[in-house]
Amino acid sequence: MDTLKATLDILDRLVGFPTVSARSNLDLIDYVEERLALEGIGARRIPDASGRKASLLATIGPSDQAGIVLSAHTDVVPAEEPSWSSPPFTATRRGDRVHGRGTSDMKGFIASALAHVDAFKRAATVTPVHLAFSYDEEVGCRGAPDLVKAASALPVRPALCIVGEPTSLRVVSAHKGKVARRIRITGRTGHSAMPHRAANAVIAAARIVASLDDMARELSRLPYDGIAFDPPYSTLHVGSLHGGTALNLVPDQAVIEFEIRSVPGTDVAGLLQRIDALVDEERRSLRRAASEADIAIEDMSAYPGLAPAATDTAVKAVAELAEAEACQETVSFGTEAGLYSEARIPTVVCGPGDMARAHKADEWIGIDELSGANRMMQRLALKLDRPIAEWMRAA
Repeated sequence: MDTLKATLDILDRLVGFPTVSARSNLDLIDYVEERLALEGIGARRIPDASGRKASLLATIGPSDQAGIVLSAHTDVVPAEEPSWSSPPFTATRRGDRVHGRGTSDMKGFIASALAHVDAFKRAATVTPVHLAFSYDEEVGCRGAPDLVKAASALPVRPALCIVGEPTSLRVVSAHKGKVARRIRITGRTGHSAMPHRAANAVIAAARIVASLDDMARELSRLPYDGIAFDPPYSTLHVGSLHGGTALNLVPDQAVIEFEIRSVPGTDVAGLLQRIDALVDEERRSLRRAASEADIAIEDMSAYPGLAPAATDTAVKAVAELAEAEACQETVSFGTEAGLYSEARIPTVVCGPGDMARAHKADEWIGIDELSGANRMMQRLALKLDRPIAEWMRAA
């Protein structure tokens, strides 16, 4: 079987599903289910509350043995950039590259895994392979918690998880966690000639933003002394501030969006308590001018970081599969890996492609990178006739 051709054919189909996070991913899930069914493999859907999206969990091999999870998200970011050279939801081959939204992030990994289902089925006499495909990762890992819960509740808890985000097949053992929140400020409007009768929401927002910036500067003076991150400290970033409609009106509405990206050991709960306290103070100040004024905080997204591996076993095992260096590496972006790790499943991040090409026009993955992922899958298949604990120890 020509696995590269199969991988390219599958990638072509996957890219053709416009699984932007704002849309349903069910057409893609249907396609994956149908492919698995042709191989005699059942799959479990884990839907969201609306029924418009679903994660998928499938086991290839014996369910009564510890296995390995191949994890990926099915959603992609929007493709609204005007500078695309080809239709973003058509896999377009130009030379040794395949262009299209999601090729690197991260449908290339899914395509490689699906191209090897038959090999896994024939080889997995002892160690099972669990395919775990989620939704809404790009908007805060919203689909992963239920999927991870289902994976950790399998008859035997998996012994290893590979999250196939694009790392150029380097083995990543740590990344920062993230919390994102929105602050909505309501004041009282009025004519700008009489600001004393109003409550200026933009001024309140500016005070809050200045305090958040002070906290960000504090964090930058607390470098993490473990495995290297870039930057080597937790960050607090204000991404947007909106308010006001006209110069001669006191603005009664303002919105702030901010995020915290935390290195291991950061007291994120303590930071959020400090932010709540400064918001409370600003709310009291606004209400002295207008009793109806208020400030509300909304959770946008949150996911845990992936702490440096407590043991090198998982790193060494996946490095052997990927023909990579067995060393502790980090990435700046977040993934679903921290959720698997919290569920006591040893997890690393390793997949084809490069995140530097993702989230922009003409996203692409190299055919050589897909071949590298295929070799990783083929090496994995060769190990599935032995207990996973045995071949992980031997790595």
